[in-house]
Amino acid sequence: MKAYFLIITMLSLMACQIENTIEPTSNKLDGQWQLMKTTVGYPAPNSPTEIKVTNTEIIEFNTSSKTFTRSLNGKVVEKTDFEIQALAYNGSEPREAIVFPKNKNYAFITYDDNNSTIILYEKTPIGVVLADGNSYHYQKVK
Repeated sequence: MKAYFLIITMLSLMACQIENTIEPTSNKLDGQWQLMKTTVGYPAPNSPTEIKVTNTEIIEFNTSSKTFTRSLNGKVVEKTDFEIQALAYNGSEPREAIVFPKNKNYAFITYDDNNSTIILYEKTPIGVVLADGNSYHYQKVK
């Protein structure tokens, strides 16, 4: 039983490995971003593929102080530090991710420079791979 637990633990740790800390190539992450829509990872049959935004959610990244703030309807609900890292999982190519060390989770990030948007994948505990999470689309507001 102990050997089985050890193998599962090792596989879990290998599933998502931090490759290295990287610095952003520009300050394009800096600033405030408003949630515009949420896309569903794997929707159930005949279910919506997007979730409508019903509250005003603003996230802010400060890359010089490495602080992240989330506000909901004007009230700060989360404030923590963050890092930008390249993560690889299950032998895949490393992808850029926002890592929240205090919360011990991460979210892959994609930039859409044409629309001044970022897409954050569902926050996931470090060491875990989430294959069907939602994606959160944010528009630059400031």
